[in-house]
Amino acid sequence: MQRWLISLLVLSLMACSGRVPGRSTVPVEFRAPSVPDSEVQPILQDVMVVGVVSETNIEPQRNVDIERIMGRLTDATARGLRNLTDRRVVSQDEIRWHFKDIVLDSSHVFSDSVMLQMREDLELDALVHVSLRGMEAHMTAVSPGPQGRAVHAPGVNLTVELELTLVNLVSGDRWTQKGKRSSWEPVQRDVVGGGDRTEQQLLTALAGPMREFLSRVSPPPRRQLRQFDVSGD
Repeated sequence: MQRWLISLLVLSLMACSGRVPGRSTVPVEFRAPSVPDSEVQPILQDVMVVGVVSETNIEPQRNVDIERIMGRLTDATARGLRNLTDRRVVSQDEIRWHFKDIVLDSSHVFSDSVMLQMREDLELDALVHVSLRGMEAHMTAVSPGPQGRAVHAPGVNLTVELELTLVNLVSGDRWTQKGKRSSWEPVQRDVVGGGDRTEQQLLTALAGPMREFLSRVSPPPRRQLRQFDVSGD
C-alpha cells in the first residue's frame, strides 16, 4: 500500500511538471506581440495604417544638422511602430511628398482639413507627430562623479524638449507625451564644437523620451516559454 502511494505521488509530480510516462516535451521559446498601454489602446482601435512626421522650431545650429537629426529620429520612431502587429507604417518622406505645399507643424497638421486629406489621400488611420520644441546647451565647470559628487571636469550639458503626439485621424482623439531630457558630455580638445560629437549627444538626449513613447504605444514583443509535446501522441 505504501509503495502504491509513493508511485501515485511521483506520477502526480511528473504530471505537474509536464513529464508523464510515454510523453516527451521540449521547451520552446517564442516572441509574442505586446499590447499597447491601456491609455493609448483606445486611440489605436481599428487603426490599420499609421503615419509618422516630424517638425521643429529650432533654428539651424553651427555644426549641427537639425534636419538630419530629425530625420533619423523620425525613422527610428517609424521602425519602433512596426511592433504594432498587422499594421502598416507610412514614412515621413511619403507624407511630405504628398503635402509638399503644406507646412506640417503642430498648428497645421492637426487641422480638420489636413487630417481629412491624410485619411483620403494616404488612407491613414492615425498619425504620430514628433516635435522638437527646445534645445539648450551650456558649458559646465564640473561634472557628475562617483556617488553623486561633482568632479572638476569641463563638459557640455545639453537639454532638449521633445513632444510626441499620437492622434486618431478618424475620431480626433489624441495622446501627447512631452518633457525635457538632458545629456552631459565631457569636453574633448579635438572635438570642441565638432558636429558629429554634438549630433551624437543630441541623439542621446532625444532617445530617452522616444523610447518611453514607443514603450507605451508600440511595446516590443515579449519572450515566452512553452512546453511543446514531441511524443507524437
